[in-house]
Amino acid sequence: MSKKKTLEGFEPTFGSAKPDSDPLHTFLFHAHAHAHAHAHASDPSRLTIAVANPLRPSSAWDCTLTVHQLDDLRDEVGIGGEWSDFVEYLKASLLSDDVKVVLGDDSGAPHAKLIARKSKGMPIVSLSLNRHTNSSTNDAMARLTLALFREFKKKQGHVIEERRLSRRLTECLSSEREKSEGLQKQLDALAFSKKRKALKLKALDKIISLSDSMTNLNTVPTSNGQQYSEMPATHDSQKVSQRVVPVSRRSKSRGVFLQDIEDDDTT
Repeated sequence: MSKKKTLEGFEPTFGSAKPDSDPLHTFLFHAHAHAHAHAHASDPSRLTIAVANPLRPSSAWDCTLTVHQLDDLRDEVGIGGEWSDFVEYLKASLLSDDVKVVLGDDSGAPHAKLIARKSKGMPIVSLSLNRHTNSSTNDAMARLTLALFREFKKKQGHVIEERRLSRRLTECLSSEREKSEGLQKQLDALAFSKKRKALKLKALDKIISLSDSMTNLNTVPTSNGQQYSEMPATHDSQKVSQRVVPVSRRSKSRGVFLQDIEDDDTT
């Protein structure tokens, strides 16, 4: 089952168009989608395009196309793909800088054409316009002006809202930046404290290791497994070593044994 074709989402579009007969004058146009008061289920919406020359109030044109007529226009233009692709192309063409109003040789002719295309070399969209009578020209110009003013106020409201949101986001960003800087300072202080503590512990380990090394060097094992410390001789120990040993502990000196020599003259 094919998808229902509508103009839902077609935002009001304003633009300018140059007439081919008088390039010095510029037409303004307004394209908008709306539902028809007596539309059938197969014709849910329409597209109306109003064209007017602000400098010549008597020059006002318009056209109204149903979805079926737009579908026929789609075949004439040669835009393939989905229905939404054609609607987007139509809107992009009206918003381009290459929009013209063709009045022909007779500026008072009852018909004209609005010609637009998205860019040079792309398919051309040609819309037939009907001229307003003198009695309805002022009304057409007034409606276009009022629609333009309403769209301006709408866009202005969007700009104000965007600025408000931008200021709010800027304030939030500034607050978050301050919080981030505060947390970074705390982290830096904590890292510095941990670094100092690690250096102190490292220095203490070096001192303990050096002390253990000195202790091992001053300790000499004995034959029975015990250890004694080789301490340097002090002045008092030298005095002790120089004390006189008691007589009872002295070694007996051995003299020369004299042997009596018998007199050879003894008979």
